[in-house]
Amino acid sequence: MKPLKDVSSADAALTFRSTLWALPYLAWIGLCIGYAAYGASGALVGLLAAVAVSAVIGSATSIFSGKVGGGAVNAFYGLGRRTFGLREQLAGDLNAVRHHKLFKRFDEALIRIEDVLARDPDFPEALFLKAQILWEGFEDREAAKSCLLKIIKLEPDKDALYHRWALDLYRELSNKTKL
Repeated sequence: MKPLKDVSSADAALTFRSTLWALPYLAWIGLCIGYAAYGASGALVGLLAAVAVSAVIGSATSIFSGKVGGGAVNAFYGLGRRTFGLREQLAGDLNAVRHHKLFKRFDEALIRIEDVLARDPDFPEALFLKAQILWEGFEDREAAKSCLLKIIKLEPDKDALYHRWALDLYRELSNKTKL
């Protein structure tokens, strides 16, 4: 006799979420049908049936998502599992950099932005943020301008957002001094 398969915590969480997803809808339907068919006592029976059906749907979701590789779970969650690109993964780090910059902790912001650029050296958004940090926090005009020039070269399309922003800031740094 084969041992029973252990349910991982991820499978259990998926079953629980699926059960919670289905429960309110099925509970409402069960209450309405039970009340219409049998009155107040039927509403309780309908509610209990809805809880049981919801648990079955939750279990089915965990089975489908495990055996089909996440494709069948789309029926319950819309998009299913998604892989994120490197730049999407770095978005949280950029938010931390912006936070440090906002509170004028430029040393910490520069360290964090260097970590981001070590992972993706051609990331225009990170380069632009680094240029802002270098200028606003350290008044290093030349280093900021070199970041901006790299963005302009990386984004040859003149209508691209970071190309325009980099060009505007480059012109500002070339013509003005910091107040």
